[in-house]
Formats: sequence, C-alpha cells, structure tokens
Amino acid sequence: MSLSKKTIQDKIEIVGPHKTIQIRYCKQILEDDIVISESFLRESINCDDEAKAIEHNVKALADIYWTDELKQDYKNSLEQSINN
Repeated sequence: MSLSKKTIQDKIEIVGPHKTIQIRYCKQILEDDIVISESFLRESINCDDEAKAIEHNVKALADIYWTDELKQDYKNSLEQSINN
C-alpha cells in the first residue's frame, strides 16, 4: 500500500468586468495511484498583480486579457470605491 499526495491546477476561469483570473487546484490523496480523497481550493488574481500571475503560471492569459485600458479602469474603480 503506497500513499501519495498531489496538487493539480485543474481549472482556470476569467471572470468579471476586470478579467480576474481564478485558478482551481485539486489536492488529491492517492493509494496505489487510485484517488481516495480530494479537495479543492481557489486562487484569484486581479489585474494589478502580475507577480502573482507569474507565480501561478497564468502570465500568458494575463497578457491576453489585462490590457492597459483594463488595468486603468480597475485602478479607477478602486479609487472610486475608496472615495465613496
């Protein structure tokens, strides 16, 4: 009987008006290479966090979706929410 654990990046979604990248990870426990347990966790990356996009290997998607105009719009929306 051999137990092992692995984490898989199994889903990537682009959501919302500011193209937030959501990444779902699946953590699996395997016994003799058969999944006996799994759980999920998500990471969200906003368009002002390119370092996090690089860390999670989604920089290519960020380059496609996060235009300079979108980043400025996101920044403006944050400033507007602070001022209200």
